[in-house]
Amino acid sequence: MGDEETELKLALTPRTFAKLAQDPLLGEAQAGARPLAAVYFDTRRHALWRRGVSLRLRRERGRWMQTLKGGGSLEAGLHRRIEIAQRAAGDAPDLGLLGDSELERLAVRAARGAPLVAVFRVAVERDTRLLHPAPGVTIEASLDRGTILAGKSRLPVCEVEFELKRGPASSLFDLALALAARHPVRLEHRSKAERGYVLAGAVRPAPVRGRLDAIRREMSASQAFTAACLACLNHLQANQHGVIRGENPEYLHQARVAMRRLRSVLDAFKTLAPRAMIEPRAKSVRQLTRALGPARDWDVFAAQTLGPVVAQFPGHRGLMALVRASARLGDEANRSARRALAARRAQALQLELGGWLAAQPWLAADSDKAQRAWQAPVREHVGSVLERYHRRALKRGRRIGSASLPRLHRLRIATKKLRYAAGFFGPLYARNRVKPMLVALNELQDVLGAINDCACAPALIEAASAAARGPLRQQARTIISHWNAAMLEERRGALKRAWKKLCTCERFWR
Repeated sequence: MGDEETELKLALTPRTFAKLAQDPLLGEAQAGARPLAAVYFDTRRHALWRRGVSLRLRRERGRWMQTLKGGGSLEAGLHRRIEIAQRAAGDAPDLGLLGDSELERLAVRAARGAPLVAVFRVAVERDTRLLHPAPGVTIEASLDRGTILAGKSRLPVCEVEFELKRGPASSLFDLALALAARHPVRLEHRSKAERGYVLAGAVRPAPVRGRLDAIRREMSASQAFTAACLACLNHLQANQHGVIRGENPEYLHQARVAMRRLRSVLDAFKTLAPRAMIEPRAKSVRQLTRALGPARDWDVFAAQTLGPVVAQFPGHRGLMALVRASARLGDEANRSARRALAARRAQALQLELGGWLAAQPWLAADSDKAQRAWQAPVREHVGSVLERYHRRALKRGRRIGSASLPRLHRLRIATKKLRYAAGFFGPLYARNRVKPMLVALNELQDVLGAINDCACAPALIEAASAAARGPLRQQARTIISHWNAAMLEERRGALKRAWKKLCTCERFWR
């Protein structure tokens, strides 16, 4: 059947690695670092990996071990996987060694008898230590430093891996958080296998969209809250590496969406927990979200405001000067966003939230009423939440035709909360009842978002004009300002139609 392993990884710089190896929190080296060499195998079409399975052969203490991994879950950086290890006759994989467990049958079906070939290798020096950070807790810490190799491509490995041997899963986060307070570390949600497949070209990294189907009908309020928060954290962490590396701007957009959704989940369940339990975490998430905002604003301005205007006036020297200035300012904002997400404060926040969700302290509420509310079916809680968000949105949308831009901003926030809540809680209701409101909310959010882009544009136009060079920059500033004003009026017209569509939707939670 195999064993379920529970692991948490932290990525380090080589300098931090040397300091961390001497940290008393990790105890003393027991037998020194030992070399580990592993080869990962798959079919030429990577059928095993596409089915969520990895197969490796590793030389350990003079013998070959074949290990199959798969299944399980990823929860805020915490990997839970089934691991099946067997002694192998040599350095070639043998699916004939596999038994009759679900994971083993899946691997055999995926391979379909196709030849297995080496996809990549992992060679590290591993320093393993057994830790007892609290009574009843045993954690194996492995400090790995080495390389992943695929053909001529190489990727350095420098990390510490914590594997839970005994105790609650939250203890892994506690240990990681204690180390994060003393060293600059980064939560690594990607396994070595995933990094190896990317290096080999078998997987093409791309921005990841979040899931809104984490909540199921049979869940209690506590289970639903945990599942929704974990879905948001997984969404953030799946895009974090792309943000930090400064890749496709969509990584940044998805990271911000993940954090806004997380804030909405915290808000939706805040009436069930003491204010001191929810509000500090919501505030920290809000601060990090805002730190990423300017970079996203410049990306949108370049694509949706400057781009169309330049297309209408090709070769205009003033406009091209503003394009260059906007690019410089956008690059600076993106560097700030990357620093904010990679910073120790942001990494500690993710570890703290992961540990909090693993420990679920709200279930130990002093009041019997609060405990019953958390343990009750989630359906009993969501109706009042959706009703509250719906009433707030209707209030914010009164006299929408003459609403000021600040009022429309407040309406956008209110409808966004309703949209996220409807998305998270929608699976609790019949799909045909939920769909009309989701469609209307999506349309309204698009229009309100476009209006907000227009509202933000004047400040960006001024900043770009001040940073631009050349005699025609003021003329370009005037052109863009007039175009933006015209677009704002056009979008206000679309807003009335989108708002009317929402107002006529049936409230599916009633």
